[in-house]
Amino acid sequence: MKKLTPKEVQCDCGHTFTIDRRRYWCEKCASPVYYDLKEKKHHKNNTIYVYGVFLGVITFLTYIFVELIVTPYMSF
Repeated sequence: MKKLTPKEVQCDCGHTFTIDRRRYWCEKCASPVYYDLKEKKHHKNNTIYVYGVFLGVITFLTYIFVELIVTPYMSF
């Protein structure tokens, strides 16, 4: 990973510090702080994608459970 030029950033909690990486953790509130806004948006989109895939898998497994296991036992 290549180092970036040091930049002073401010966390949402108000803590200000200098970072030289794409993402760093705030020492006060333990939330991620990003070097630029593009990285923050990229992380947010990835998080939404992972939640969507997880929800899709849970929905699919529930459908399979209902169709293949519950429905045959309820028809007796």
